[in-house]
Amino acid sequence: MPRLLVVSPHLDDAVLGCGSLLARFGGSVVCTVFAGEPAIARCTPWDEASGFRDSHEAMRVRCREDECALAHCGAKPLWLRFPDAQYGAAARPEALAAALAEAFEQIGLHGRYLPVFPLGLWHSDHECVGAACRLLLRTRRMAECIAYEDAIYRAIPGVLDEGLARIEAARLCASPWRPHALGASPGRWIAALKRRAVLAYASQLRAFGRYPPDAARAERYWRVAARI
Repeated sequence: MPRLLVVSPHLDDAVLGCGSLLARFGGSVVCTVFAGEPAIARCTPWDEASGFRDSHEAMRVRCREDECALAHCGAKPLWLRFPDAQYGAAARPEALAAALAEAFEQIGLHGRYLPVFPLGLWHSDHECVGAACRLLLRTRRMAECIAYEDAIYRAIPGVLDEGLARIEAARLCASPWRPHALGASPGRWIAALKRRAVLAYASQLRAFGRYPPDAARAERYWRVAARI
């Protein structure tokens, strides 16, 4: 059974969006793009709602939460050091694509891991990661990937259709995909493992105010590749 290399915009998105998939494929790696601290500590409304004094404390604690959450899924973290949009950063898809291609090469993506990306829905950081994925496919640095629907944002009316339209506009094709295509069998323990992993992001649940309902919905995936 293959291992996955799952790209996550923030420190929680992979588990929220495809934690069940991670739990099915042990030994996978989750590469979080926006896991960097801003050079100067800042205080943002989201970090304050999460219970942090400033952005430096937030990112350090969130990385520890990420390690704990991924351990429940049998996965390991890989953190890129781009600061996220709430800290005033303006990432470019080209920069993200280059950094991801370098990270893939270092861990030996080809032949060892199946790349898994978010569709890149609604949030500017998510959209940027989705654009980087499309760029990697268009430039043939990836032959294909599996895309997961970004939890929470996929529930916003029209957002999923917009994400799929961006794939079409990039001259790529997306078709529904299911884990059993790789020999994964469903298990009752999967949902419990995902819930345990989500609960490990205690600071984020504090800001959400409760367990995000969309995270408990069935995960859905798409195979994305260049048109033949």
